[in-house]
Amino acid sequence: MADDEDVNVLNFTCKLISNFSGDKVREFVLSYYLCDQTMSMFEMAVPNSGFRPGKFLQRQRVKNPKTKDFFAPSAFYVGAQIKVSGRIFELLKASPHTLCLMEANSDEFPEASVQNVVQTLKNVCMQTTQDIRTLFEVRDTTGSGFVTIQDAQELFDAFVPKITKHGVITLIRAFERYGGRFEYPLLLQYMRV
Repeated sequence: MADDEDVNVLNFTCKLISNFSGDKVREFVLSYYLCDQTMSMFEMAVPNSGFRPGKFLQRQRVKNPKTKDFFAPSAFYVGAQIKVSGRIFELLKASPHTLCLMEANSDEFPEASVQNVVQTLKNVCMQTTQDIRTLFEVRDTTGSGFVTIQDAQELFDAFVPKITKHGVITLIRAFERYGGRFEYPLLLQYMRV
């Protein structure tokens, strides 16, 4: 991966996980710089929240309390919860550039690897009585081999947390065809079911 600082940045919107009701409306942008494994966070403006927008975390290397080592790139994906400055944040959404960057470097980002996520889905399906082919066919009322992205999203969301939210995004991006339709036979072929 190139060390171009302006290009190799992961950007996520995130929320603060808190029991305090005032914190539930707060929105943040987390930036993780791959060139030096530093991160920064900015609080977004939310009208009438009582919180000022601006810098929440100065760009710096941050230790992961779970590993006692600095945060590695693989810790960042949609749905991940990270602890920074004693607070827990859930990563809600990644920018399109971030998704592309992670997919292009899927060896470093397992949640962005189609192969890894499909294998996880296959393992989950083998452990349950649910037949994924039937789940898709029920939604494909015309027998076209396609379902809407919303139908695919709902189907995959039933497998969360065994498949991460980022894994669901990876599957949808990999098998979306023709402007918003999910080609499930291609996924089934990939899964060999």
